Amino acid sequence: MFKQLLYPGEYLWYVTVTNLVTISGSILLWVACVLFGLIARKYETVLRKKTNWQYMIFAPSGVLVYAVIQIIAFASQVKLNVIQSWIAYAFFLLSGVLSFLGALKFKKVVTPVKKPAPAVTPGVAAKPAVAAK
Repeated sequence: MFKQLLYPGEYLWYVTVTNLVTISGSILLWVACVLFGLIARKYETVLRKKTNWQYMIFAPSGVLVYAVIQIIAFASQVKLNVIQSWIAYAFFLLSGVLSFLGALKFKKVVTPVKKPAPAVTPGVAAKPAVAAK
């Protein structure tokens, strides 16, 4: 597409750099989400609380699909058409939403339950603590 605007031997370096940054960022984001899933798995094993760690590991797969589509486009040196772009972005968005929901579920599990403070009735003095002998 841009080849008609360039001289032979020239290329658009910022297009190459942004493609590489997008691909590496997507892969790093996928690895980070999988690591959170593995941490949730260890948490479930140690504390015996259900964390849905499988959900946290498989939810970010759309990010990886997005990265693969970008790699294919970058390797073939073509710009994605509209349908390919929508498919890639839809996987990315779906994966982001599912990962967010998984993180919220995990947060709900690891957040300690706050017990209500005992009610103080007016006119009743608190008992003094018994000293240890």
